[in-house]
Amino acid sequence: MSANLRLMDSDGGAAPAAPYRLLVVGVGGGGCRAARHVATLLDQGPTVVAVDSDDQALRETGLPVQLSIGRALTRGFGAGGDAAIGKIAAEDEENKLRNLVEGMDLVFVITTLGGGTGSGAAPVVARIAHEQGALTICFASTPFDFEANRDKDAAQEALRQLRMHSDATICMPNQRLLEIVPDQATLKSAFDASDHMISMAVIGIWKLLTETGLIRLNFSDLKNLVENSGGACSFGYAEGSGPDKAKQATQALLASPLLDHGNVIAQADAFLLNILGGPDLALLDVQQVMSNIQKVARRDAKIFMGATIDDDWQGRLTVTVLAAEHWVAAKPMIGQPSAAPAEAPAAVPAAVPATPEQAASAAAATAELAQKELIFEKRDRGRFDKVEPTLHGGEDLDVPTFHRRGVKILSDRT
Repeated sequence: MSANLRLMDSDGGAAPAAPYRLLVVGVGGGGCRAARHVATLLDQGPTVVAVDSDDQALRETGLPVQLSIGRALTRGFGAGGDAAIGKIAAEDEENKLRNLVEGMDLVFVITTLGGGTGSGAAPVVARIAHEQGALTICFASTPFDFEANRDKDAAQEALRQLRMHSDATICMPNQRLLEIVPDQATLKSAFDASDHMISMAVIGIWKLLTETGLIRLNFSDLKNLVENSGGACSFGYAEGSGPDKAKQATQALLASPLLDHGNVIAQADAFLLNILGGPDLALLDVQQVMSNIQKVARRDAKIFMGATIDDDWQGRLTVTVLAAEHWVAAKPMIGQPSAAPAEAPAAVPAAVPATPEQAASAAAATAELAQKELIFEKRDRGRFDKVEPTLHGGEDLDVPTFHRRGVKILSDRT
């Protein structure tokens, strides 16, 4: 067994059969901590992997699947807060990372941005997973406002890279934790709350795809939402218990700072909502949740909804939401077949042979129709180079939206 990569199931036996091949990858110290939380809450869940350049922190996760990266560069002592080192560390182990995600249908990449390994390595992991054909969803927390500007700058660049290389990236600003945890909460309890929320997002999707449901969603529903989200999604999670658990969960969800106190739901073009409950989950509970959500949501919003049952959730109910602010429906490129192709133009009669000159002219005309991706050069900020960026919700508003979300701009060549 390699010292750098250890692969086994949590109980040492075979993993349970699942209809979809899912992998959870925690990258860096914070990402590995959140991944460990997922593994703790899901005894029979997907494989959970810890990826880090700090061997001691890696061992402390206790996860049976571990990958140490960049040992030739860091000697197992971590990236020292340098995202460039974290990036090189991941690229040095690209073959192992590729083997890790090979054959997966869905890969969750969990990371904490601002540090060296998380900021540098997580985009590399996301890129490799996406290149291998996996639906790639990233959960990334960003630094508190009081943290160093260097960390915040590294986090913003890493967030941009994640959005470029994944199907969807869910940004969870740590600053919003201040609205969730009590005023006198310790720093550890604040980070524990962040880990728990990320874990519940992963668990909600896992349960949605694998557990018995009153109302079933499948992998294609999740894929449809994520791939048409424009690269950015928002996440919300709330719980309720007791006789009025549905009302509690809905009210907490719509008050969540992660969903901008309900504004994300009100403005979203589309969202996926999963209700997780115990054997006592009633259709009335589902109806109450959906009725309250629909009062807030737009009438034309696309809603993907599921309700799943887990014996361990007796007397409790959880509502998990993935919301896409924009629905960017994929459009077929010129020259490619569409879902409902228009009537084909009349063909040139076969009896009329084409001369070499005519063939060349036709080829040139066809090439003129091909769309090209506009490439924008990266420019400095000029006189504003030393001015603090305009940050809101973990995003740099000075960077154009299509750059922040990794949206490709296509243009007809003229």
